[in-house]
Amino acid sequence: MTSIDWTELNNKLERTFKFDNYNEVVLFTNQVMQIAIDQDHHPEIHVHYNFVKVRITDCEQGTVSEKCQRFVAAVNKIVY
Repeated sequence: MTSIDWTELNNKLERTFKFDNYNEVVLFTNQVMQIAIDQDHHPEIHVHYNFVKVRITDCEQGTVSEKCQRFVAAVNKIVY
């Protein structure tokens, strides 16, 4: 898997993760969804054949918050 680091754009953090095949995409997406459930903080997840784009913002604050940073840190743990 390869990825570009998180970037902030339009009050959202965003990162694209590239994979060798769809099975890896599904496994990763399920892990990200479990983090979202555990943290009660739900990202936008765009799933494609060989990549996943994840965006997160704090809808209550309308910007990136500490809650978003915790989510990003948890996702980074499954990547590294």
